Amino acid sequence: MDLEKRNVRKSNNLVNGKYRFGLIEQKILLSIISKIKISDKEFSPYRISWSQIKVLTRGKVRTKKGIAAICEKLKQRTIEVKEGAATNYFGLLSGWKISPGRWVEFRIDPVMKDMLLDLLEVGNFTLYQLENILPLSSTYSIRMYEILKSHEWQGSFEMSLADLRFALDAENKYKSFSTFRLRVLDKAQKDMKSTDINFTYKKVTVLREVDSLVFTITKNKTFKSIVQKKDIKTAREGDKVFFNGKSYEVEGGCIRLPDGPLPIGRVNQLIKKGVITFSSS
Repeated sequence: MDLEKRNVRKSNNLVNGKYRFGLIEQKILLSIISKIKISDKEFSPYRISWSQIKVLTRGKVRTKKGIAAICEKLKQRTIEVKEGAATNYFGLLSGWKISPGRWVEFRIDPVMKDMLLDLLEVGNFTLYQLENILPLSSTYSIRMYEILKSHEWQGSFEMSLADLRFALDAENKYKSFSTFRLRVLDKAQKDMKSTDINFTYKKVTVLREVDSLVFTITKNKTFKSIVQKKDIKTAREGDKVFFNGKSYEVEGGCIRLPDGPLPIGRVNQLIKKGVITFSSS
C-alpha cells in the first residue's frame, strides 16, 4: 500500500496528550504509526523505505547520518498524558535498524501499547489518512489537525485555552493571545485548506481574558487527494497516478476523472497553487 494511503490511529488520550515533535520528526512518527495494523496485538518492527523517507523530509534527510539523527530525536522526545490528578510519561522508540539506501525499521516502545493497539476494542480513538498531514508546514498545524479530527463527529466543541496550550506544548510560547492566534490558530486555518477539514473558532472571554475557544469543524469540499507519481510532469500514456484516493491512467495527456478529463498541464498548475500535492512513490 502507498504510504500516503495509510490510516493513522491514535487513542484520544494520546491525541490530547502533550508533545511537540519537530516537523520532520512528526511526519516520520505518523508514518511509523500508519504502519500499525488494526489487527496487531503486539508491536513489530515497522519498516519505511529510503525513498519514502526522502519524500517525507522533502529530500532534506537522505543520508544514514541524517536519518540516525532524526531517530535519536524521536527517541529522546517525551509524551505527557494526563490521567486524572496524575501525569503519565512515555517514550516512543526503543530502537531502530538502518539499511542504507533501502529502508529503516523502527521499534516502538511497548509502553505505547495502550495508546496505539487494540483501539477497536477500547473505542475512543481518532482515525485519519496520513496524506492529510503531509502537506502541512507547521508542527502546530499537525497537532491542531489531530485535535480537531478527534472532535469532527461533534461538529463543534469548546476547549479551554489552557488545555489547548498543554496539548500543543505551547504553554510558554506566544504568551499574548494575539500572537498565539496568528502563529498557531490562523496558520493552522490556512494550512488545513490542503486537508479534508476546515475550521473556524470563536473566543470565550472571562474578565476580558480569553478563557476558551469554540471550534466549528466542516468538511473541505475542495479537498483533493495526493497525486502520486515520480514526476507528474513526465507522465506518459498508460502511467497510473493516484488522485482523490483512486488510481487513474494517463490517456491522451489527461487524467480521466469521473467528472471529465484533467490535463497534465492543469495538474501542474494546481500543484504550483498548492491546491493538490504529489510525492514520489
